Amino acid sequence: MRNALSFLVFFTITTVIWVAAAHSQRLIFMTGPAGGTWYPLGGAVKQLLEQEIDGLKIIIRPGAGLINIKGIATGKAQLAWGNVISTVDAIHGRPPFKESVEGLCNIAAFYYQFAQIPVTDFSINSISDLRGKALATLPRGNTTEVAARNILGVFDLTYDDLGKINFASVTDQVNMMKDGQIDGFILISSVPAAGILDLSISRRTRLLPIPDQNFARLKAENPGWSRSIIPAGTYSGQDQDVPTASFQMHMLANCEEVSDHLSYQITAALAKRGSELSAVTAMLDGYNISVMAKDVGVPFHPGAEQFYREQGLR
Repeated sequence: MRNALSFLVFFTITTVIWVAAAHSQRLIFMTGPAGGTWYPLGGAVKQLLEQEIDGLKIIIRPGAGLINIKGIATGKAQLAWGNVISTVDAIHGRPPFKESVEGLCNIAAFYYQFAQIPVTDFSINSISDLRGKALATLPRGNTTEVAARNILGVFDLTYDDLGKINFASVTDQVNMMKDGQIDGFILISSVPAAGILDLSISRRTRLLPIPDQNFARLKAENPGWSRSIIPAGTYSGQDQDVPTASFQMHMLANCEEVSDHLSYQITAALAKRGSELSAVTAMLDGYNISVMAKDVGVPFHPGAEQFYREQGLR
């Protein structure tokens, strides 16, 4: 009788452990550097998902656009923020990636980031006019730097065609513009961008447009780009809409390490409560499932695609 009781206790405890293990899930989520938008936004998403999905535990790790892609591909993370144009480049093995990166799946798109090219030299009316001029962008390997090369390329320009190219932080770029050391810079950021707001108050500034034919080339090279407008009045002295290009940041997942069921649950939770994320950043005002489900040129995780299909969005 004692042996039978002992076995029953052992069996009960083991079953409880098995059931708990079956329902517990642990994911590492690579976000962004402290001080940026990605890090606190990742924290808000972690809280939301853990509240909505039983047994889910998310560990936040700092990161950045290109680093996050490598983190997903190497299994160091299961979820990450990414910039869609970089993810598309990774899938196709285009620079700065040396070969195709496998295992990248899209969960949901988030806010847009806009190509913004301010100049203080008013003889510059087009990006083509940057030939021979001094320009700046973020350091090499950053998504913005890669985008800067792509944008120049659709105007048949390279860094060698410029008078000078500087790789610096946004703060340093703005200061160089104020001091007359550069004629313009290329920034990919939300609208309005704090650095350009500061610059436009202290110096007369013009934003350069990306015309339709050049955007078409950009889109053909990377389907992650979208057509966008920087509305008149966004910056001091800007009295006209400026056509430009943009791309969304998005949540990507390891296709294999995140199950179809879990990716379905994550997508459903974001669709249910994603509007709450506007408390973290105004860039997500009006965020909804239609924004989430936008085709950004990255294959959806099967679980996410199933959810969007059930909602009539695929």
